[in-house]
Amino acid sequence: MIEILQETLERIKEYRNNYTSNEQAVRTQLIEPILNELGWKTYSPKFVKPNAPDEDGKIPDYTLIKNGKTTLIVEAKNLSVDLQNKKIIDQLAHYCFNRGIDFGILSNGIKWLLFKTFEKNPKDRIVWEVDLETDKIDLVSQSLKSFDYQNIDKLENLLKKSKLLDDTWQSLIKTTDDVIAIISDTILKNAKKKQPTFKIEISDIKSFTRNKIEELFENTEIENDNQDEDNENNSSEAIDVEDVVFGNIKKKKVREKISVTFPTGKIIKYRKVVDTFMETIDLIGVAKIIPLEIYRAGIPIVADTKDEYYNQHKLGQYWIMVHTSTREKFAILNEINEKLELNLKIETFTE
Repeated sequence: MIEILQETLERIKEYRNNYTSNEQAVRTQLIEPILNELGWKTYSPKFVKPNAPDEDGKIPDYTLIKNGKTTLIVEAKNLSVDLQNKKIIDQLAHYCFNRGIDFGILSNGIKWLLFKTFEKNPKDRIVWEVDLETDKIDLVSQSLKSFDYQNIDKLENLLKKSKLLDDTWQSLIKTTDDVIAIISDTILKNAKKKQPTFKIEISDIKSFTRNKIEELFENTEIENDNQDEDNENNSSEAIDVEDVVFGNIKKKKVREKISVTFPTGKIIKYRKVVDTFMETIDLIGVAKIIPLEIYRAGIPIVADTKDEYYNQHKLGQYWIMVHTSTREKFAILNEINEKLELNLKIETFTE
C-alpha cells in the first residue's frame, strides 16, 4: 500500500492540473489503483459496480460488493471540489441511506473521507479524513486499510475499538504533564524500592522523565500548548537548551506560523496563526469568500450562526471557522487565493 500511495503522490505532482478538472482521470488513475490494492477489484463486477443506479435513479461512482451484498459506496470528485462541502456530504448520505449502507467514502485521490450514514449526531458522521499530501503516509495507509476487502465486515468494530481506546486515553491523559506525572510516579516508586532512604524530589523526577521521553521520541512534540486559542496542532522543530535540574540537554519547541503578503505589499504576520488567518479573511472580504462554499468538518468557513461545538471567531455579522490546524488554515487560505485569483504569497515560517 505504501508503494501505491507514493506512486499516486508522484502522479499528482506531475499531472495536478489534469486532476483538478477531470474527474474521470481521478477515478481511473488515482482512486482505482488504491481500491485494487485494498482488494476491491474494480475490473470485476463481483467486487465493484461502477455507476450503478439506485431505485431513485441516483448513480454513485462505485458500489462495492462482498459476498453478493452491497457494503460500501465510494464517490469520486476532482481536486477542485471541497469534500467537506455540505452538498457533497448530503449527496453521499443520500446514496448510502437509500441502500441502507452504514458507511460511504468520498475521495479526490488526495483526500479520503469516511462517512457514517446512521450516526445520530451529524457532527460525528465524518469518522476521519486523511490527506496524502499533509498526513504521514503510514497514517493514510492505516486508515485506508480499515475498509479493505478483508476488513470491511469488521469496520464497525474497528471504529468502536478505536473510540474506546481514545475515550479511555482522554479520561486518563489530557495534557503532556499527565503522561509525565504517571511515568514519574512509577519511577519514584521503583526507585524507593531500590533505595528506601534516598531522597529524590518529585520535581527532579518529572524533569528527568521529560528528558528521557524526548530522547526516545526525538522528532515528536511532547509539550501541549493549551494556551493556543485556536487549539492548533502545529508542527515543531527541536533546539537544544540546558536543563537546570540535571544538566541534561532539553528540547524546546518551535512553532510553525503563517505569513501572507498581498500584491499591494501589505504583509500579515502575527505570532498567533489565528490572528493572521482572521485578518487575511477580513482583508479579502467575507462577501467574496461565502460563494466559494468552503467547508471543514461539515461546517462552512464563513457561517451566519455560531456552531455549538466548533471554535469560531466573530467577524462582523459572520462566524469564521478557526477550529483547524495550522496546516488546514494554510490550505484554506491557499484555496481561497486560487479560487479568487488574488495572487497572494502565502508562506509558513518558524520562530
